[in-house]
Amino acid sequence: MKLPLAERRHLDTRTVLDYLEDRLDASARATVESHLAGPCARCRRQFHETARLLGAMRADRVPPVPEALRSRALGSFVINPPVTTPESLGWQIARILFDSFSAPLPLPVRRAVGEARWLQIALAADRLELELEVESQMSATVRGRLEAADPSLYRIDVRSGDEALSAWPDAEGRFALEHVPRGTAVFTVQGPTARWRLREMDL
Repeated sequence: MKLPLAERRHLDTRTVLDYLEDRLDASARATVESHLAGPCARCRRQFHETARLLGAMRADRVPPVPEALRSRALGSFVINPPVTTPESLGWQIARILFDSFSAPLPLPVRRAVGEARWLQIALAADRLELELEVESQMSATVRGRLEAADPSLYRIDVRSGDEALSAWPDAEGRFALEHVPRGTAVFTVQGPTARWRLREMDL
């Protein structure tokens, strides 16, 4: 490595490192030493600071971890099973707990929901409430509330006729689907660890 004359140029960091790590040829080493022996206080200061930093880095290197200790450390961690996706789960049939079409509603509730059909459905330990309200001869509105630990992780789907609509409950479990085509509808609920299908019902 051929360097410019010492008096014409300061030493750069790469040259100082090459010198300290013995990567220069004899001619280049002589040029560096000649420069450091001269009146350039700046390069001598840089040389000493770089030498101290390099020494600290070498002293700070961690020795290799013994293989037996590494194996024990890795063995102390429990590997989590793979996360099951709803697509890999079988369908469960949801159980209807209450249907206002087959059981009379209490008067205060009937005043609140009007002519809407109201259902309460069991999804294992969770609960789904549905309110089905006719908009017109062609469409209906579906409102509901899902009582679950994390309702926003669930998806509510309804397929009626040739259309399929989806809703994701908010943090309180509430959701709504408007302009659902009237006819025979199929509702499904998909959560993080299970999915359910409701029996067909008329909108």
